[in-house]
Amino acid sequence: MSSYQKELEKYRDIDEDEILRTLSPEELEQLDCELQEMDPENMLLPAGLRQRDQTKKSPTGPLDRDALLQYLEQQALEVKERDDLVPYTGEKKGKPFIQPKREIPAQEQITLEPELEEALSHATDAEMCDIAAILGMYTLMSNKQYYDAICSGEICNTEGISSVVQPDKYKPVPDEPPNPTNIE
Repeated sequence: MSSYQKELEKYRDIDEDEILRTLSPEELEQLDCELQEMDPENMLLPAGLRQRDQTKKSPTGPLDRDALLQYLEQQALEVKERDDLVPYTGEKKGKPFIQPKREIPAQEQITLEPELEEALSHATDAEMCDIAAILGMYTLMSNKQYYDAICSGEICNTEGISSVVQPDKYKPVPDEPPNPTNIE
């Protein structure tokens, strides 16, 4: 055991409460001033030490949690609820929002050849997903689907575009066994 540890051993059995009881009011005031200099943002300090006690009133007695809760419940029951400034009648005011129909300007309208139109109308979700990947519309699918479609060159995605919100299935990794090292 080092000499420092031996020095600390003698302070292990000191009764701090007894020391505080023997201090005079002036010494307690001085101790309070010293504690005020502590860092108020240090989360390791107890909350009572982070903020200086600003009251000069003597305590009325020990804290009785049950009595305090009972008093607060009684106060809550006695206080009358505040009336609403505008009473609720259930009446709906205004008119419901209707999305205006947007017409596509003539220069933005796209016409496809009849065989392309028919092929797209009969395409499955998986085929649409692969077409979107080829066209670079990667926001319509997950990264896994996008790279599968780009790398394979053939339709290999059977999930379709609706799988965007579904996460990939990962294998669970087992926990490591406890450390068998005997530290003694």
